[in-house]
Amino acid sequence: MIATFILMMAVPALGQSSGRKSDTIVLGSEIVPRDTTKHKRFTNRLISPKGDWQCGLAVMYADFNSSNADYMLILQGLDAKASFLRIAPEASYTFKNNHAIGARFTYTKAGGMLDSATLDLLGNMSLTAEEVDASTNTMGASIFKRTYLGIDRQGRFGIFWDYVLGVTRSRTQIASPAYSVKDKISFAFAPGVIYFPMNNISVHANISIADLSYASTTAYEDSGIVGTHKGWRAQAGLNILNLNFGLTIHL
Repeated sequence: MIATFILMMAVPALGQSSGRKSDTIVLGSEIVPRDTTKHKRFTNRLISPKGDWQCGLAVMYADFNSSNADYMLILQGLDAKASFLRIAPEASYTFKNNHAIGARFTYTKAGGMLDSATLDLLGNMSLTAEEVDASTNTMGASIFKRTYLGIDRQGRFGIFWDYVLGVTRSRTQIASPAYSVKDKISFAFAPGVIYFPMNNISVHANISIADLSYASTTAYEDSGIVGTHKGWRAQAGLNILNLNFGLTIHL
């Protein structure tokens, strides 16, 4: 079972009148490009005016239990469970119409326990695992640049994309007392959609689909460092754990 809960709250800019936007701002109005002589394939409309402050908290929880799902026949006697929790407060500021910059702090805790499992490859070979307990704790910080593209004339629906530069440190332990520590710096691209069902409330969803990262991993035991690994990695794809939903209240 996967449960996702996001709570976002927005703080209005200083000197801004009550309501979602001031009287001088027309949501859904066209943002005129600098070079108006070029043929426009689409019209970018105002959805996030300059001067907005936003802050929020994102929480995601996922729970897995082998007794609640079916698996391929090659996995026999599987008894496993896992959980995933992510808490990510953030703050951002719209420095230009439809352009915002912000910062985010993320804490992630993941754990899993495998009591027993047998991998049977068509009767030719079988592997058995028992009593495997793993856990990972990750802390990270990032900055992001967000660009909105308003779609409708009322300024209620649009798309956006984030460029995220972040650093993380994670500690993974599979069998005590051995553990590993990974330091990673990454640059990611995360598109999304946003919609205003009410004047002062918006909902959005986005997902990271590509990233470039450099990581340094060090393995430890009682005797000290037993191995290291460093390297670059580029990947693209969809991972449900990278999906985020948001609810924003605009004052």
